[in-house]
Amino acid sequence: MPEMTNPRTFRIASRRSKMALAQTNRVIDALKEVAPQHTYDIIEIVSDGCYDRFKGDLKELGGKGAFTKALDAAILNNDADMAMHSMKDVPTDEILPEGLTIAAAMTRGDIRDVAVCREGESFVGLKEGAKVGTSSIRRAAQIKAHFPHLKVVPLRGNADTRIQKVDDRQIDAAILAKSGLERINLAHRISEVFEPDMIMPSAAQGIVGVMCRTDDADLKTLLAQISDENTMTCLQAERAMLTKLGGNCYTPVGGYCEVTKNNNLRLIALVASEDGQTMVRGRNKLEYTNAKTLGYTVADELLDQGAQKIIDACTKPSS
Repeated sequence: MPEMTNPRTFRIASRRSKMALAQTNRVIDALKEVAPQHTYDIIEIVSDGCYDRFKGDLKELGGKGAFTKALDAAILNNDADMAMHSMKDVPTDEILPEGLTIAAAMTRGDIRDVAVCREGESFVGLKEGAKVGTSSIRRAAQIKAHFPHLKVVPLRGNADTRIQKVDDRQIDAAILAKSGLERINLAHRISEVFEPDMIMPSAAQGIVGVMCRTDDADLKTLLAQISDENTMTCLQAERAMLTKLGGNCYTPVGGYCEVTKNNNLRLIALVASEDGQTMVRGRNKLEYTNAKTLGYTVADELLDQGAQKIIDACTKPSS
């Protein structure tokens, strides 16, 4: 693969949270391995969607895109060249900002959700009425379905802030992504790991993607060298499913794609009502080269089971 002949300084937009900086530095380390001749500068951006600044409903900020739009704007305005995103927070392809592309996907981390309780306590030991905090309607719906004796409450803040709320006894447990806790060296606080058949993860959970301008050919060529092919392929299937379903941050949709032993793709997914009382599930398997088709196929399975009615109820604006 051809290299740029002249060294270049790449400006990388990042929010200031510990999680954001950890994933940004992970990408920088990978880039330095393949292209040490370049300089990589972090440009810290204050986002309106930052957990530490916004405590309300994501709907008020326009959904998941609120967590990425400030970084994307910096790229489009040429104040930065690229940005790292937790791909579960990135809007589906049909509503990505024009002029931007997902140029790389880092090797996927653990897809599972976990519970964090106070030290010495366990999630299975929580008593009736114990408060379980989460910012995700998907997680909330599944907790309500499987643990109806617990009380689900809204929880905002960065991961370490949420854990502090557990320690301060504001809540009894927090539900978080295992991969995120591992990125910021807080995996030792995990009290319970939920397998996907218990808590279906968000589509694209555990994936850090790199966004850049579509017309930056040199950077796209460089980023291709650090992109994991299997992760990118599974990401395409999961995002295609979301696109077909019209899923967003306030729709309880979960799903994950995996590469099988014989190099096919398998996608398993779920759509749930907000109260957790109704769930529809879909799964299918196709050849490795048919990632998007697989996503659309599983979405159709869910729609055939009534997923649209569930989604419409979740996305209906409050009166």
